[in-house]
Amino acid sequence: MDLYRPIFHFMPQKNWMNDPNGLIYYKGEYHLFYQYNPYGDKWGTIHWGHAKSLDLVHWEHLPIALFPSGELGEEHCFSGCAVVKDGVPSIFYTSVGSGDRHQSIGAQQWMAASNDDMVTWEKFNGNPVLTLDAHNGLDIKEWRDPFVWKERETWYMVVGGSIEGRGCALIYSSPDLINWGFLNKLYEGSEEIWECPNLFKLEDKYVLIYSPSDVVKYYIGQLNSDFSFTPEAHGTIDYSGWEGFYAPNSLADDRGRRIMWGWMTENSRGEFFGGAGWAGVQSIPRILSLQEEGKLRIEPLPELQVLREAHQRFENVIISTPNWALGVKGRALEIIAEFELHDNKTKFGLKLLCSPDGTEETIVSFDPITGHFSVDRSKSSLSNQPHSSILIGKLDLTAGEVLRFHIFLDHSIIEVFANYKECISTRIYPTCSSSMNLNLFAEEGGSVGLKLLDVWKMKSIWN
Repeated sequence: MDLYRPIFHFMPQKNWMNDPNGLIYYKGEYHLFYQYNPYGDKWGTIHWGHAKSLDLVHWEHLPIALFPSGELGEEHCFSGCAVVKDGVPSIFYTSVGSGDRHQSIGAQQWMAASNDDMVTWEKFNGNPVLTLDAHNGLDIKEWRDPFVWKERETWYMVVGGSIEGRGCALIYSSPDLINWGFLNKLYEGSEEIWECPNLFKLEDKYVLIYSPSDVVKYYIGQLNSDFSFTPEAHGTIDYSGWEGFYAPNSLADDRGRRIMWGWMTENSRGEFFGGAGWAGVQSIPRILSLQEEGKLRIEPLPELQVLREAHQRFENVIISTPNWALGVKGRALEIIAEFELHDNKTKFGLKLLCSPDGTEETIVSFDPITGHFSVDRSKSSLSNQPHSSILIGKLDLTAGEVLRFHIFLDHSIIEVFANYKECISTRIYPTCSSSMNLNLFAEEGGSVGLKLLDVWKMKSIWN
């Protein structure tokens, strides 16, 4: 048994994968492209891998979509997007080359198109479609990761970068996807770099998602007539950053849903050998919508429910022990736990992948004193090579609000949705094959009410 390879998260059969790219719904199918090294399980020689799905759950691997064009001096096909114009799918991506174009210092935005329903791709003869010369001398570093969409009769693109040490997103327009002009610096932050920006509308608001080489964040606000952005709310997509969830990308499906994936990195593996031969997993798809308070609601894709198998339920139990064994076991589980706070001082939660002797366990908890929820990996593995830090997020509960943890556990992956307001997703590497138990706890001297606990064993998406 492979203790670490996920069974219901998308990943290639082997080798390295990172950012999700080119997410698109086309002719009744969902397409997922991704950064891929076909030659090994370390980053390098980046191509675009490709897969498709009818249901967003089960996936079919397809031939590699983009290869670096060495004859044109291209070394990597970095991240980007896919759109459809007049029935023809087109990919936009950052081309990184040798010499002056190495490591994106002189990166260019390139285009490729498919005339056989996305089986093969031909790069545009007029590449690049956009270069740094478009900015009239503006000194932009780390310029990459185009995201393209259409409004009325105009195409728009945002690209991430850094100006004078401040991460930013820049915006461009085109009438035809070929001739692009620089409009403005859309928005900038205090971080040194912004990668993989997404800009899209939810209801009457624009949402700007960016990856600042740290915890992925978002703004909600308005796009002004001069193509600058005015934020009205700011939040966090996932509190893990490089420890688990990074560089998300999104699509709009035929039902108008905004669906997002993120790269589940292998950074937490450290020097741990387990899982060698593959690296990188995509998160489960997440549905984004607006909450009444003007921030993002982040929910797991409901279609994943088809993977549910054996089910156990617990209701209306008072937890007043530091370790309540449920008799539930599994390395691939979906868990929904609802708690009613009895006081405002007792820390409580769940212990996942526990060994029988308690030497290995990963703790998901909420502390009502601080308002923090966390994933504690300090005892996740008996090996000292994987990362063991505690990941912490802030969760604001209203008076009397029930706390709901919706958790997806898949061997080396844990994704935690807290009231669909906040998320922590990370990687864990327990060494014991017996580390499979699910327990509950409340800190000694206090108690919490377990209103409901549902646990399902999950099937593989590959069977």
